[in-house]
Amino acid sequence: MTTLQRLEADLAARFLERDDAVRTLLVAVLAQQHVAVLGPPGTAKSLLVERLAARITTPGSPTQPFVWLLTRFTTPDELFGPISVVGLKRDEYRRITRHKLPEARFAFLDEIFKANSAILNALLALLNERVFDNGPTRLPVPLVTCVGAANELPQGDELAALWDRFALRFMVGYVSEAAFPRLLRLAALATPPVTISATALTSLHQAVPQVAIPDPIIAALAQLRTELAGKHIVASDRRWRQSLDLLRAHALLEGRGQVEEDDLTILREALWQTPEQRSEIGRHVARLAHPLIARAVELSDQALSIHEATMAAQREPHQDDQAKMQAAVEGATRLKTVATQLNRLVEQAQSQGQKTDRLMRMHTQVQTLRQQIAELVL
Repeated sequence: MTTLQRLEADLAARFLERDDAVRTLLVAVLAQQHVAVLGPPGTAKSLLVERLAARITTPGSPTQPFVWLLTRFTTPDELFGPISVVGLKRDEYRRITRHKLPEARFAFLDEIFKANSAILNALLALLNERVFDNGPTRLPVPLVTCVGAANELPQGDELAALWDRFALRFMVGYVSEAAFPRLLRLAALATPPVTISATALTSLHQAVPQVAIPDPIIAALAQLRTELAGKHIVASDRRWRQSLDLLRAHALLEGRGQVEEDDLTILREALWQTPEQRSEIGRHVARLAHPLIARAVELSDQALSIHEATMAAQREPHQDDQAKMQAAVEGATRLKTVATQLNRLVEQAQSQGQKTDRLMRMHTQVQTLRQQIAELVL
């Protein structure tokens, strides 16, 4: 297991039901792209970014991200630094950027879509071109990845350009009902956190462009673009170009020097404009990347629906105990059928020499859901 993979596993173990978020953030850091996170307050968005940044060490200390909550009253001074009084005395208009966004390698901007027009233009150039105009001087910035968080999608055409700056987008919610007891008992891990040096990360950044993209992957991307257009899902040419580095970064995270079909799964987090499109893109990507996984995802979604319906029946005040017991028995039986089908997919993948890790994880998740319902019967 590579350092990156150990880092991913360590973060996933410390953040409940955040496996996809951890992977998406790591791909963004490797590809030096930005991430938009949509979700309600209290879902560990900023904490995850802070913990990830802290794992990237410089000599003697962890990396500190720039973290700020934006409101419509946020001033440019708060993000970019105050105006230099000494500079004004010399007829120079420049900002003191120490400890501010122009000097940050990692940033977390909460409620980013509340940025006002005084901030927006400077923010666009800083995110896209990695430059900051400090008075008459255009300065390069060291920003690797900015995570912008919000409770909802951006509203208004003036925010369309900012939304497009985020190559990856994902959604987080509160933990599921099944995981809630584990959340209450979640304790800090005794093991020391996995870290990676800033020097090693720079080497990985240099390795990303060297990851090969074979012709079948290009053909798959062309097919995906055509299929999505048929569903009225259209991504910009720039976003498709960005997706190449996302695929390379995903392959590198998997420890490979060449992009494979499995890497296409990261595009589910890259090509959507609305949450409804994300699900549709996920289905198309899954079919291209791994037909067996596509079927497994359908079965996993089915299992979640069965589990939620069964647990809802237990909370129904008008249901008597016998009816609740019957609902639990039926739910457990249906989940057993789903688990059996997933097991067959695992066996099929093994016979074809394909990876089974993801299939096994989904099978285990369904077995856990089944066990929770079975305990209601017992």
